[in-house]
Amino acid sequence: MTVHERPAPSDVKRKIRDALERAAEFDVDRITVEIDGHTAVLRGTVRSYAEKRDAERAARNAPGVTDVENDLVVEPVELAAV
Repeated sequence: MTVHERPAPSDVKRKIRDALERAAEFDVDRITVEIDGHTAVLRGTVRSYAEKRDAERAARNAPGVTDVENDLVVEPVELAAV
């Protein structure tokens, strides 16, 4: 029999934020992470659907997370006029 200790929500949240910070494409200050039981809740804005997907993948890979509620909003960066 193997006993797995359930990670503290603050540890899970930190691991998700650390993963987002390691990915250069994220502006981690625009993303909030909340843990509700085994569910990670992502809120804030990202610049593309790819970033939204990648943020969800980072949350799903965190220990103890079995579900992700991805409430991230895509706000593309507008190109500056030249």
